[in-house]
Amino acid sequence: MNYSRIKYLSIFFLGLMLMANANAQTNIKQLADDKFEIEISRSSSSPIKILQVTDLHLGSTDEGKWKKDIITFRRIKQLVDTYDPDMIAITGDLLTGEKPFGTLLCASVVNFFDGLERPWLYVFGNHDPEGGFGRDQIAEVFSVSKWGILGNHPVDNEYKKKYDYVVNVAYTDQKKPAWQIYGFDSGSKKGYKSIKQDQLDWYKNMSENSAKKFGQDTRAISIFHIPLIEYQYLQDDKSIKKYGKVGEKVWYEEDDGSVYKTFLDVGNIEATFCGHDHYNNYWGKYKGEITLAYGYISGEATKYAYPPGGKLITLPGDGGEIQMENVAPDYKEKDYEY
Repeated sequence: MNYSRIKYLSIFFLGLMLMANANAQTNIKQLADDKFEIEISRSSSSPIKILQVTDLHLGSTDEGKWKKDIITFRRIKQLVDTYDPDMIAITGDLLTGEKPFGTLLCASVVNFFDGLERPWLYVFGNHDPEGGFGRDQIAEVFSVSKWGILGNHPVDNEYKKKYDYVVNVAYTDQKKPAWQIYGFDSGSKKGYKSIKQDQLDWYKNMSENSAKKFGQDTRAISIFHIPLIEYQYLQDDKSIKKYGKVGEKVWYEEDDGSVYKTFLDVGNIEATFCGHDHYNNYWGKYKGEITLAYGYISGEATKYAYPPGGKLITLPGDGGEIQMENVAPDYKEKDYEY
């Protein structure tokens, strides 16, 4: 196989995709490698809507799976057309571990999500960096997106940097952000399959600097892939009301409770949104008043998960409570047949 030719074709097709989106207008500002701003061109009395999608598992080499990936894109497009979210949050395992054409696969992702013409926030899942096409390569392709958000900061270990970032979400009629979104890379290999202390140190520093700059804590949510151990505690506690489906145990991997404790100590995170466990899409308010929420599986090719959809998250602009619901497009066979 001529890999140099494949790389050339990948770059060529990526260029064509970017040309198709060259006229798109963006309301995103990158303030630093790990800090962004999204400006909402509406009154601060209106809510901010986020469509969370998770575990799409795009790019499988299994026979016929490419058809399922196309259906995944069509169904997400239908959700966007129906609910018109202000932004999209992709909480990991966007890609499978198999990436014989990694550049083209990531370029197709950029083309699709940029075509929706709204910010899309991405955090890594455990499968995304597998298959010889890792974080840095994925980030390189995503960096050319007009609408995609993926940041990083340096750390003192073998990773050299972690793909964590914060997004200030502000209305045009306000000088301070109404919300902040903290995106974390929850890891993929043994010894790193959770949010680690260097990332929590970064989060505490960013939160402290933000509070000093704006004179107060900003309401915040967090997105990541691998759930916290508290999701299992929430599942087990029959006294706490939960919404959505509890379908399997929580695969919290290496999380030891330090993330949730840090969120409580800092005090700005009101809700967390993850993926990873395909059968779970529940949410509930755990001890300390932080809402722990799973996404709703979004990939047609994702094993054992059906029907795919997303989670619609509504952040109030008037001081009210965060609202969320599991959503799936109206399924009509003719809309997805070949």
